[in-house]
Amino acid sequence: MKDVTVAILAGGQGRRLHGLDKGLIPILGSSLVERILRTLPEGPKLIIANRNLCAYRDLGVPVVNDPWPDFRGPLAGVLAALRTAITPWVHIIPCDAVILPDDLLFRLTTRAGLGLRAVYAASGGQGHYLCCLLHRSLEADLAAALDNGERAPRRWLASIGAQPVDFSDVQPEPLWSVNSPADMAHACARLSRGS
Repeated sequence: MKDVTVAILAGGQGRRLHGLDKGLIPILGSSLVERILRTLPEGPKLIIANRNLCAYRDLGVPVVNDPWPDFRGPLAGVLAALRTAITPWVHIIPCDAVILPDDLLFRLTTRAGLGLRAVYAASGGQGHYLCCLLHRSLEADLAAALDNGERAPRRWLASIGAQPVDFSDVQPEPLWSVNSPADMAHACARLSRGS
């Protein structure tokens, strides 16, 4: 795992959560980003953020901004991670992925080790495109895609031949994202009962 930098994407506008900075939303006394940081293995880490930078820096992890000030979406954060990391691989995690499989990175790196430059998590036939592992050599490709107006992680990953890694067998089911107040209440309930 020493060849992997984990980058937490926390640079969104939180539109579906009334503009809140999603990564700093507290659940049971800890922010979403703090919860993710506690689950990560030893190794280099980054937080990609565009506001409340001091609060993120207080977590003791390097903080990086998107390359552009106009919120071009999560792919801009991915590009910031690829440009900043010094390891060959970058493991992207969105800040609202509050319950992830314990073996997420292991399974992604195992699949990528079969000659791939990009893999992403999937379950139940649905891609979780921002839970992915990318080789840093994809930086130029992603920069060009963003310059050409691409904003959808799904389309970009398809264009580079990224392959899914199925996590449908994981129980209890991970919480790959929290996008609404109802999702937040559900996440809080699950975390409080430890499942």
